[in-house]
Amino acid sequence: MNNRHPLTNISLIIALAIGLGVMLCLGQPSEPVGAARQRHLGYGINVGPHLKVPPTMLAELGMDWVKLYDLNQVSEFPDQHILYRTDVRGYPSNITAWEQDMVRLANRLTQLGVEAVEIGNEPNLIIEWGNQLPDARKYTDVLCRGYRIFKKTAPDIVVVSAGLAPTSTWADGTVVNDLEFAQQMFNAGASRCFDVWGYHPYGFNQPPEADPNKHEMSFRRTERMVQLLAKNGIHNRQLWLTEFGWVRNPAEEGLDCRNDPMFRDFQWMIVSKETQADYIVRAYQYADANWPWAGPMFLWNLNWQLYSPGYEQMCSHLRWFSILQTNGSPLPAYTALQKMKKYPPLDYGPSVGVSAGELSRTVEAGCAGITDMGSFTITSNGYPGSLSVEIKPANGPGLPTVWTSTYTATPGTKVDVLVDAKGIPPGLYMIGINVRSVGTPNLTSVLVQGWLIVQNPTSSECITRYNQQIATQ
Repeated sequence: MNNRHPLTNISLIIALAIGLGVMLCLGQPSEPVGAARQRHLGYGINVGPHLKVPPTMLAELGMDWVKLYDLNQVSEFPDQHILYRTDVRGYPSNITAWEQDMVRLANRLTQLGVEAVEIGNEPNLIIEWGNQLPDARKYTDVLCRGYRIFKKTAPDIVVVSAGLAPTSTWADGTVVNDLEFAQQMFNAGASRCFDVWGYHPYGFNQPPEADPNKHEMSFRRTERMVQLLAKNGIHNRQLWLTEFGWVRNPAEEGLDCRNDPMFRDFQWMIVSKETQADYIVRAYQYADANWPWAGPMFLWNLNWQLYSPGYEQMCSHLRWFSILQTNGSPLPAYTALQKMKKYPPLDYGPSVGVSAGELSRTVEAGCAGITDMGSFTITSNGYPGSLSVEIKPANGPGLPTVWTSTYTATPGTKVDVLVDAKGIPPGLYMIGINVRSVGTPNLTSVLVQGWLIVQNPTSSECITRYNQQIATQ
């Protein structure tokens, strides 16, 4: 009787899997063998429009992304990936003209080599929604129109929904809770109209690790937003932090802004320049360690302090998020960012994932035959983009033969798994299917695994068949 010990079977399959260069994980993007960690964050920063930035500054900071508001600045950042924000100041009075502008913008961004576009900014605030009352349905209509235009005209550009401002709802309707606004967007069909979800998780007066269930306004409120996305069936799409940061105390530079209308609502959030530096670094580190669904994080901001007082008032809160002083010299946050270790992705492309239930079946020796193990679905993790995969069952001597309903697939493909359990002696057998990307610059892969449990026969029919099988071996 050839009754191989179950651990021998498991070891063999794992050896086969390693030989194919896969990672033993389910539903998560992986890296080539030997990589130290899962790389998913991009490191970005918001740069003030019309301001000149020394060519080497972002490289010195280790920033591989930059968020711009002025197309004339694109050529100034040849070494960075670019997210361009287009403003949507309320629902357009002439939606046809607006759509025509979007077609022209899509063509222009393609010519400039811009990788991503953010359609609008904080539409849950009246001040950003053209002094119109925030309306999630109207913003969704604009977002979907823009998304369709970009996918038709510039399909490779990543479309990011407008970063929502974390806030509570005001009684007069001029400000709408970001989670409520997002749900209203999903109710209006927004889930079909973005490649990436944009969000602005400012830290307010809390450290980046503060529990969002205890501190309503905190950096980790992002996790509540991700839970809302999942609740609405939105999986395998990244969230980009298109703005985040902590506001510094103007009093450190001898300026009293406590009662200034441009700052007084931010007074409760202020931190010291040393704390600002510490929190910013810890925010990147927390996301790197805990948020595999996060993409680029764009710090707000590099250089709003460099505007003249005639352009941006000295007590404007926008200035005091900056990591440069008014004279352009670096603040502690700038130096801390320089020193911070960074782990950008090897390439900004999609990676293989799977969604699967429990792939396990129990059969009776002697009566076992072709067994349906269940199914899994191909998903695309990581960054947006097209993805093709190949599927290879990990078959070997002495193991149940495994096959799948297809051997090539794209995201959304359901793959059925079948096993030939005929003649297999009692034991526990791991079933492995290697799924790996095809045609991507860097190989990404997962091993889908399940378990076939072959029990000793109990019925007279199965006992007879099993004894016959043993006799012929």
